[in-house]
Amino acid sequence: MPNKLRAIDPEVLELACKDGTIFVSNKLQGRIFAEIKGTFVHNFVEKLAADPDPVNFNNIGGNSLWPAPEGGDFAYNYPDHSDWQVQSGINSVPTVLKSKSAGRIVVGKRIKLRNRNSREIELDFTREVEAMPEKDLRGTGSLACTGYRTVDRLVPAGKYSAKDFLLGAWSLEQLPGAEGITAFGKCCGPAEGCVNDDFYGDASARLSYRGDVFRFELGGPNRLQIAIRTAAHPVLIGSLDRKRGILLIRTTPAQDRGTYFNIADNDQKDGPFSAADMFSIFNGSQELNFHELETIAPMQTDAAGFITGSELHSTTMICQGTPADLEKYLERSGIVL
Repeated sequence: MPNKLRAIDPEVLELACKDGTIFVSNKLQGRIFAEIKGTFVHNFVEKLAADPDPVNFNNIGGNSLWPAPEGGDFAYNYPDHSDWQVQSGINSVPTVLKSKSAGRIVVGKRIKLRNRNSREIELDFTREVEAMPEKDLRGTGSLACTGYRTVDRLVPAGKYSAKDFLLGAWSLEQLPGAEGITAFGKCCGPAEGCVNDDFYGDASARLSYRGDVFRFELGGPNRLQIAIRTAAHPVLIGSLDRKRGILLIRTTPAQDRGTYFNIADNDQKDGPFSAADMFSIFNGSQELNFHELETIAPMQTDAAGFITGSELHSTTMICQGTPADLEKYLERSGIVL
């Protein structure tokens, strides 16, 4: 699969990290992919990547950066009160290389977006990608490991009021498979009550709690999405794919400054501030056969109420091994699945 990515984007950027490689593709809108010991980690739709649709959403996979919110009065996925769509700034505009040094890549682009209320905003979209230092991958025993850190920024290119727009940097890491995969999360306190399931469908039957850990069994007949409330002080989310022998863990720190808001793809009947979430998990079910682990940043404004941007710091750690060894590693971290 890495060679297929290289064939589609011969200029794909690469970072070595312990037992794997991190790829950043300008041609594929700044998406990030990874391989570990020859196994391609992310979902990757080769056909769409090679021959993208000129109009419809090209759901290629990988780790992609999006603007939140998706739904509600300020939605970017319903511009001008249209049906759901992904605008060209996210769907098709490539990024360009800003800088590259040992262990670090920066890419970016200038894009324009419209929200549901037909207001247009111009943004600088930037992704900094850094190979995770090996010291942060210690303690994994015999497991193969790789990983990376990102700083994702969406910064207005002009003056835009928070009365007219909401803006949150939102990173969607898409992985193959759903049925039989266990997603999970850990909080600083009791996990019960940490989940916001006001998206679509009822996820309650697939959720369980044990101390500071929640478990979300993926798959089933219906697409589902949950988010993890900022107020629950979440520490991480992840997924364990026992069939592939892949464990992926994502983190993002809580930000004291800024405004978290409702990112959900629905009408948000109680308004855009009816939720404040740091993480989200999408269960693509048997239908789509992929899942997503998502990190979310708040919106920053100045004293006059103008948006100064949104900056998202995330880490992605990937481990490969037998299901038993992966579960033992999680247990040492206080996560019992």
